[in-house]
Amino acid sequence: MEQETKIKKDSFLTYLVTGLILSGLIFVADTQIALGVASGMLYVVLVILGLMARNRPFILYAAVLGSVLNAVGFLVSPSGGEWGAVVANRLLAVFTIWMTAVLCLIVLRAEESQRSDNDKLEEKIKDRTGRVQETNELLNAEIAHSKLIKSIAVASNETRAIGETLRFCIRQVCEFAGWPLGHLYLTAENPSEGLVPTPFWYVEEPGQFDTFQEITRETPLDAGVGLPGRVLVSGEPAWIIDVTKDANFPRAQLAQDIGIKAGFAFPILIGRRVVGVMEFFSPKAVEPDQQVLDIMAQIGTQLGRVLERKQAHGESERTQDQLRKLYHRLEQVREEERTRTAREVHDHLGQVLTTIKLELSLLRNKLSHDNPVIQKAAEQLIEMSDDAIQSVKKISMDLRPPILDDLGIAEAIVWQVKEFTSRTGIKCKFEDELDDFELDQERATTLFRIFQETLTNIVRHAEATEVCVKLSHGDETVSLKVQDNGCGILPSQVASLRSLGLLGMRERAMAWGGNVLINGTPNSGTTVNINIQKG
Repeated sequence: MEQETKIKKDSFLTYLVTGLILSGLIFVADTQIALGVASGMLYVVLVILGLMARNRPFILYAAVLGSVLNAVGFLVSPSGGEWGAVVANRLLAVFTIWMTAVLCLIVLRAEESQRSDNDKLEEKIKDRTGRVQETNELLNAEIAHSKLIKSIAVASNETRAIGETLRFCIRQVCEFAGWPLGHLYLTAENPSEGLVPTPFWYVEEPGQFDTFQEITRETPLDAGVGLPGRVLVSGEPAWIIDVTKDANFPRAQLAQDIGIKAGFAFPILIGRRVVGVMEFFSPKAVEPDQQVLDIMAQIGTQLGRVLERKQAHGESERTQDQLRKLYHRLEQVREEERTRTAREVHDHLGQVLTTIKLELSLLRNKLSHDNPVIQKAAEQLIEMSDDAIQSVKKISMDLRPPILDDLGIAEAIVWQVKEFTSRTGIKCKFEDELDDFELDQERATTLFRIFQETLTNIVRHAEATEVCVKLSHGDETVSLKVQDNGCGILPSQVASLRSLGLLGMRERAMAWGGNVLINGTPNSGTTVNINIQKG
């Protein structure tokens, strides 16, 4: 502005000097020419210079000066021409000077008016442009807010891992706010213990805040203590301009330089209950932004769904673990009961039937000569006793094969394979690659029962003619592979919740940290891989 004023001043001086020089030259010329020839009309140039200078006083002074010099020239110029014509010319020159001055003033006023209108128009344009820019900024901010809330809402409802979702949300908030550090505190299982730190962080530049992160990892916070503790009590977002100057920020007192200044935090809510607090920090002191805090309050409600899902997931896992332990215990009780029943059937009932058979043999020998009918009946009773004894043995073996306890899993599978082949006519080949490894009794029982269930499924559903069984072990697991050449199980059947037999097989294996993998190929057979962790 000052430079523009200086330019205008210099330009005015230039026109003024030029006008004075021209007025002098015209006056000299006017005084040297006879009155009949000179008329003083050239003094109009001075007025035109005033117009060029865009200066109203210049125009008026130029008109006055031109008129005065015109009159003086009339008086001092050499005589010549008719007196009336000379006077008329001089008066016409003065009239022309002042008419030109009036026209110049009108033109200058019109230009000034136009310039004023242009300035007002420019001011309006600037004002409206500023309003448009402000509106665009607000609109862009609203779009950014909406995108943030939408991304958090989508992440909150996705089925991705809980930890991954929380880290994603922390990063989104950091990028939105332009702050380089974010962290999550969760409420302790016992509400009276306040907040505990978590491994969920976002750090824009790894290593920049190592001191503060180390302090935070080892600093649980009671209700009302520190920035997160205040949020836990109030249930509302909070902002600290400079944590190093805040008396209620204990982490700032644990190191000389923690690398942060400003901080804000907001609660994660399930209903009205605070279940966590997210905190964010900047290395610079920053004044509070209420709009950001309002947005964070909305995000806290959205993130409550994530932690609610996390809690439900944890509760579901605990329930499944309890059910799995209960199932495992029931299987143990069932095996114990089978073992006891098999022993009693084999020992007690077997002895009774053997005694009955001996007594019937003695009775037959005593009565054989007296009555052939009685002899025949006795022989039938002896045969029935033999059948009963064999049935008792079979029941005892089915309940709990003694060979499993006496000789181990490999010999038990050999016996089961022979039994399976004799009963069904399906060829069965067994490969034992355990070498000298011995599996403990409980794991051997689990593996054997899953194997029995697999053979049962082959008989019921596979329509197979051959079965290959392979028992082996690795560094950490014992594996049993059963492969048939039947119709092949379908993936939908493997995943079906109605396949209670398959679910039972999986649960048995999971009790020992193992699994059951089932793969079927249509018209080519099914392969069952049973893996159990070593003890």
